[in-house]
Amino acid sequence: MNLSLPKFELATAKPARKEGPLLSLGQIFEQLLALTLLVLLVISSALAVIYSSYEYRRLFHQHQTLVREQNNYRIEWGQLLLEQSAWGSNSRVEKLASDEIQMRAPDPEEIRLIQHER
Repeated sequence: MNLSLPKFELATAKPARKEGPLLSLGQIFEQLLALTLLVLLVISSALAVIYSSYEYRRLFHQHQTLVREQNNYRIEWGQLLLEQSAWGSNSRVEKLASDEIQMRAPDPEEIRLIQHER
């Protein structure tokens, strides 16, 4: 029984190298153009991100200002409703009517009922 391992030989031959440029001038120009285009796209994308985050912050600040203003208007509306109820209370209206324009409730003899005829 033969247990020997196969032998591998390393190839030492080097491939022949062509003389002259590796890439033609047209290929270099195409790669340079593609690289320039990609760099411009990355820069424009970065500028778009910066602009959109600025716009978000500006709109968020405007929103917060409007919410604050809305809260102030709600508070003022509540105060105006309280003021309206105070100025329009029955006792105040009755007191002003009797004091300022001498209004009074009519006596029962002065009340006349009028019926509408059809």
